[in-house]
Amino acid sequence: MCTTVLVGKKASRTGSTMIARNCDTEAPIQPVKFVQVEENAVTSGTFHSVITHFSEAYPEQALGYQMIPFVEQETLGIFGEAGINSLNVAMSSTESIFGNPFVLAADPFTEEGLGEDALLTMVLPYITSAREGVEYVGKLIEKHGSHEGNGIIFSDKDDIWYMEIPCGHHWVAQRIPDDHCAVIANQSIIETVDFEDEANFMHSANIRTFVETHALNPEDDTFNFRQIFGTSNLQDRKYNTARVWYGQKILGKENASPTADDMPFTFEPAHRLTVDDVGRVLSSHFDETIYDPFSKGDEQAAHAFRPISMNRTAESHILEIRNNVDPEFAALFWLNSGPTAFNPYVPFYANSKDTSSLYNETSLTFDSNQAYWRARLLAVLVERDYDKLAFLNFGYLTSAKELAHQLILASDQEAENYTGEERKDFLTACNEKHAKKMNQLALDHIGALVEQGLGLSALTYDITKDI
Repeated sequence: MCTTVLVGKKASRTGSTMIARNCDTEAPIQPVKFVQVEENAVTSGTFHSVITHFSEAYPEQALGYQMIPFVEQETLGIFGEAGINSLNVAMSSTESIFGNPFVLAADPFTEEGLGEDALLTMVLPYITSAREGVEYVGKLIEKHGSHEGNGIIFSDKDDIWYMEIPCGHHWVAQRIPDDHCAVIANQSIIETVDFEDEANFMHSANIRTFVETHALNPEDDTFNFRQIFGTSNLQDRKYNTARVWYGQKILGKENASPTADDMPFTFEPAHRLTVDDVGRVLSSHFDETIYDPFSKGDEQAAHAFRPISMNRTAESHILEIRNNVDPEFAALFWLNSGPTAFNPYVPFYANSKDTSSLYNETSLTFDSNQAYWRARLLAVLVERDYDKLAFLNFGYLTSAKELAHQLILASDQEAENYTGEERKDFLTACNEKHAKKMNQLALDHIGALVEQGLGLSALTYDITKDI
């Protein structure tokens, strides 16, 4: 159950496309690792899902890419979740969505269908553009069907495509306008589909016939995908719409009510956006509103809606494809180990040979030397006395943003001195160096939290007050 933010290249300050998502799992502890998969790592045999009946032969050639899979894959599946391939095509999968009962009765999910566990592994290494990503998934859905309702995001340096699959075999995808952004929260959100506009919309074969045959369209003169295929119920208004309302509010779109069911899919932000703006949305918990779980006063309001930042966020990513630097180091993978409210985004060059030893060797049990577990330790320390430690954490997050941007700025400039394999080696070394510097900042913050937090202990006594 995730939250997604999309930013077109003309809506960003640097001309980058950005696709981002919080990956929220079912439990607070679900270890993941951040790894690099080499070019042509698997070129024969068949992929078999361990949680569905989906299987598909591996193509004979594969691009290199990153992914953030579960550590425990034998029983849980891979769930690669997000990555950027060696052609600077990014993919994030998935935003869970739900079709309504009428749609699912007519086109149910399939046991052998393509699911979230397999999507990144079976798609990202084989596509050369964001649009091709949609087409590639569409062919797999036509062949196997879908195992569950999914929203999938693709991007390259020019385009962002968002694809919704709310039922067994039918889907629609829309290109995000260059000057628009979007916030998505576990609910079908694509609105009117223009079937004549092939540059901006794609869809499954015979989708209009399917809708007409089963009398699914409540309107006569329009094809509103959200109304036809999606849901709008009490659970949506408690769990989903408020997140869209607050995310849009941060980015400059005011909507009257957090329970409104007619908020727009895409919109122009109030100003051109940065990675930090996207991170602010994904780290938010209805800050400075009565709906903030940390607010004091109206207890009912503070727990009325599900916040964006959650204790069970396994990881959060911002995939940025830049247009203002050399394409050979234009792709940045910003990774937040979560929970996002208390931890920063760490930048990694995607055009490299590896991530970092702090991120690619996560264990199933606690190890404070690993980024995944260190981030959870930090979060527990902050939230224990949030009212008293939030300001200290705010200072850390501010310093972390500054350091991250300094590291990328300096490395971008130095990367100009290298080409080919030497440049890849340099970027790989940068990933390790950046991760360690960001980790040291986190360790310093943990030290400060321990020192200040121990002073808040109830197990204290001042004898001078009783003399």
